Amino acid sequence: MVGLSRRLLACAATLGALSLVPAAAQATTVTYSDFSDTSGLTLVGNAATASTSDGTVLRVTPATGSQHGAAYSTTAITLGASDIFSTQFQFRFTDAGGIDPADGITFVLAADASGLGSAGGGLGYQNVPNSVAVEFDTFNNGETGGSNHVGLDLDGGLQDFGAASPQGVTNCQLGNNTQDGCMSNGKIWTANIGYDGSLLTLRLHQQGFAQELLLSQAVDVSSHLGTNQAFVGFTSGTGSGFENHDILNWSFSDTTSLTTGGVPEPASWALMLMGFGGLGAALRRRRAAVAI
Repeated sequence: MVGLSRRLLACAATLGALSLVPAAAQATTVTYSDFSDTSGLTLVGNAATASTSDGTVLRVTPATGSQHGAAYSTTAITLGASDIFSTQFQFRFTDAGGIDPADGITFVLAADASGLGSAGGGLGYQNVPNSVAVEFDTFNNGETGGSNHVGLDLDGGLQDFGAASPQGVTNCQLGNNTQDGCMSNGKIWTANIGYDGSLLTLRLHQQGFAQELLLSQAVDVSSHLGTNQAFVGFTSGTGSGFENHDILNWSFSDTTSLTTGGVPEPASWALMLMGFGGLGAALRRRRAAVAI
């Protein structure tokens, strides 16, 4: 009887601990540990997959002149007023050529899964209506931050709101673009984008360096979309300069869980993606109690 009582007490303690875990803590919507299977993505323009030393990647545009491509979630994500989201992805830009490394990518939320903007400095985003994008720009078109900056863009315009340069490096032309801090240096970069219902943030880091908060901008995402349905993904463009614009992995969640704490290095990242994949559709989405 003593042994049985101890087992019952242990069981009760376990149940008590489990009851502290929220039942609907997060709901991951999109998870790609690589892009060997692009089910769930709509590829537009020159976007395709490519086999590299990083595995099968999403090559939004190849290292060829005058390209433009986009990749969107095939299924829309519900993003109403005050709804929240976060996304984390790794990218690598390689084989820069032409007049200079160019032109970069955007992470985009758009009302249309076929939205594709102009090539070159348009980053495959310019003129995509009803959209919100964070750009990662590697060519100097006269913007703040020169040839190495991030910024917020709205409704197909390249406004560069809150423009900032990783590690303060603004000059990344051919010949010096391999230096640390240049997004076109061929190294792995990790981006964390979070939205709390009113404020959009970007944290970015090159592997082996500290994470930086580079962007913090107030924006009403749903009002720019014109709908509570968003297709999420990436755009890219090349012009007289070019580079491979590769996305190595990607996870998107309708919570802010992916942007809290430190940013994992690749091995930890892979394990985390496996964990998110197991959570999946059984968990319900939650809303933030943030007024805008």
